[in-house]
Amino acid sequence: MKYMLLAYTNQADWDAVDVTSPEFRAMCEFYENLERELTDSGELVMTQGLSDPSLTKTVRKVDGTPIASDGPYAEAKEVLASFSIIECATHDRALAITARIVDAVGDTVELRPVMEGDPAAV
Repeated sequence: MKYMLLAYTNQADWDAVDVTSPEFRAMCEFYENLERELTDSGELVMTQGLSDPSLTKTVRKVDGTPIASDGPYAEAKEVLASFSIIECATHDRALAITARIVDAVGDTVELRPVMEGDPAAV
């Protein structure tokens, strides 16, 4: 089954990131190693970081007309930083991968099954 991992970070942390810091380099190294491992095991379908949240627009229907507004959410403190699609034999394996990311990076990661056929299947 395929799973989408949605990685969130705090907006203030995003704004303050120092790409030259040892902490940032360690996080990048973790992700590079995990990506290599999941590619080798055949479990990585795709992964992609997202651009600066300030460039995000949300489109909602207001009085019957689609209207674009700034930001991913109204008054959100966390922003979606990246997403990955993995394909695992079991839900427990997908959850274990997600837990490793949270343990290493500390940010919130949402694990969502990708609907393929029966929407209630896990």
